[in-house]
Amino acid sequence: MKFLINLVIMFFLLINIFTANTQSLIQTSCKKAAARDPKLRLDFCIKSLEGHQRSKTAQSLGELATASMKNAGMRSRRLEAKADKILEEKNYGKGSVLGKLIKDCAMIYKDNAVTLKEAVTSVRVRDYKTAIFVMSSALNATRFCETRFETRDPPRISPFTRDNEFLTQMILIPLDFTKMLK
Repeated sequence: MKFLINLVIMFFLLINIFTANTQSLIQTSCKKAAARDPKLRLDFCIKSLEGHQRSKTAQSLGELATASMKNAGMRSRRLEAKADKILEEKNYGKGSVLGKLIKDCAMIYKDNAVTLKEAVTSVRVRDYKTAIFVMSSALNATRFCETRFETRDPPRISPFTRDNEFLTQMILIPLDFTKMLK
């Protein structure tokens, strides 16, 4: 019986050590990335990664980068679904400027999900240059979605402003991590 109790205690100690190491990896990596990139918000980086199971189990910066890429890809797919839902509910006509802008954003989010998958593959084979390039294009595409609304005459209000800010931060995390791997 004493052996069983000691075994259970050892198990919980190992879990606590593993969790502490992962949290330390997340916090250290986010601090370094935020120090290198003033656009990356440190608090967002830490909370975002600590809130996802994939990130919690990462054992290296490379694993943390791929986990955060997958999180950003999932977010892009959710935004694509949101754009499709808006289009379905509002029933914009063929000539509707707002409908076209929302369709463009839906396509951007769909492309971002694919692009971020490509970035995961690139990091896994240590092709950091390609990963950085494709993540930068996903980041620019997200910003482009927002810009399309702002540059209209008259300017339009994007239904994705907060979502795009959030997605931008989610893409900056793996982008900055990958730059650190380089």
